[in-house]
Amino acid sequence: MFYRTVAFGLCLGILSCGLEASVETDVDRLITALHDEDDAVRVTAMERLGRLGPKAVPAMPTLQVLLREDSPAVRAYAARTLGRIGEAAQPAVPELIRAFGDLEPAVRRTAVEAVGHIRPDAEAAVGPFVRLMEDSNPAVRLRALHTLAEYGEAAVPALLELLEKDRAAYWACLVLNQIGPDATDAVPALTERVSDERAEVRREAILALAEIGEAAAPAADEIAAALEDGMDRIPATYALGRIGRIPPEAEARIRKNADSPDPLLRAVSVWSLARAYPEDRPLQQKATEELVAVLESEDPHTRAAAAKALGALEPDPEMAAPILEEALDDADEETVRDVLDALAGMGAAMVPQLTRALRFEPLRPRIAFLLGEMGPEAEPAIEALIELIDGPCRRTQHEALIALGKIGPAAEAAVPALTEALRHTDGPCRYGAVYALGRIGPEAEPAKPILLETTESSDATLALLSAWALAQIAPECPQCAEKNVPLLIDALEHPDPRHRVEAAAALGAMGSLAESAVPALQEAAEDIDIGVRTAATAAVEAIEP
Repeated sequence: MFYRTVAFGLCLGILSCGLEASVETDVDRLITALHDEDDAVRVTAMERLGRLGPKAVPAMPTLQVLLREDSPAVRAYAARTLGRIGEAAQPAVPELIRAFGDLEPAVRRTAVEAVGHIRPDAEAAVGPFVRLMEDSNPAVRLRALHTLAEYGEAAVPALLELLEKDRAAYWACLVLNQIGPDATDAVPALTERVSDERAEVRREAILALAEIGEAAAPAADEIAAALEDGMDRIPATYALGRIGRIPPEAEARIRKNADSPDPLLRAVSVWSLARAYPEDRPLQQKATEELVAVLESEDPHTRAAAAKALGALEPDPEMAAPILEEALDDADEETVRDVLDALAGMGAAMVPQLTRALRFEPLRPRIAFLLGEMGPEAEPAIEALIELIDGPCRRTQHEALIALGKIGPAAEAAVPALTEALRHTDGPCRYGAVYALGRIGPEAEPAKPILLETTESSDATLALLSAWALAQIAPECPQCAEKNVPLLIDALEHPDPRHRVEAAAALGAMGSLAESAVPALQEAAEDIDIGVRTAATAAVEAIEP
């Protein structure tokens, strides 16, 4: 996940957002602009401060004051800017939580998002987020829901209290569903809601128990009783399959439903039985066939559910491959998209089928992404991915480059094509080529000359990525270190902590060649982010053993 979530991220706005170096350091001037009488001036200043991330910390006191301004737009932008400062804005959390009660929904939504980015500890945040589950605005509730779910098990006690309130029980079930197995303590309370008089609450309680999985087995009898209700039949059948325990009386009904004329009920019933009896090969085959048939539904939500169920079923690839291949032969593109997700969930055995599906040109970016997510297991697809590098679709090209990088050293055969892509493409594709070369590592040695050139590029992103890549390819090369070390030292002050982590790790990989970076690394060892502190400390130890 380096390219998307760590290292230099290649997020196009990070280093190409148009901010000049003088703006980045002129926080005082922007703070002055925050006091301007013109709201447009203040909003523009906040937008630019937000781009500075943690470097905008000196503006925090003024931004907190602006959270109480008369203008809703100013209040919303103040919250947004504090959120973009990130973890360093922890002192602003109380004021942001106060904004959860703002009369303007847009301000409440933005404050929720900001606290989510800042990530205070659960003790400070969970209670206020839980109270937002009763907010009058659905968009506010939805944002709070997703953020609250990220706290996982720490949020469960407060959600149990919320589950007792009829008005908020539905939302509590949704959050517990997202938390999944870590919400085991909620099983008794969710079980009680299985018999709620409101259909939507019953359904979400059943689905939350399903996501908790085997630990929700004590609720099996109550879920089985829901099979009697036409509205609850399908979610209850699904839940019993996910839990893996089907009471005898429920099994008889589910087996009967497995022959239902309703294709969805039939598919879910067979799937549930197949989950309960994974050793029954004919049942596994029947379940796979039924779910593939459901992928032809006109309802996109139904197709998505069928694809997810296929992944959860984990059928024998040898048995499932012919069935899925047949589905790919005759399916429309939307159905193929759902089948692709099911194929990817079955692991390396499905790489040939995914590669074959590249004949669907509009789906190539998705297929390349899925192959990349499989990492080294996607090695058989290397040749096909190399062919995509020269294709006309930039998005496909980009995803193919990233996939080759995620495959890693085994993609050595791609080095010539990657080098050509670096010479003859621009923007994200050049970045993707550099990333792939770095992930391939020492086997990408032939690309060292062009990477040495690109470390001097006026494109700051390209130069920085090239320095990182060279540290992976030739960590003991003095010529590379001469170019790399200054760039990586600068990256230790990057607003994004993920970039700082990877810069520290790259410097550590160079050992004594990065000796000049030790003072900067020692300073980074006091970074506000624990990941940066850990990486910087390890780098110093590697450079000065």
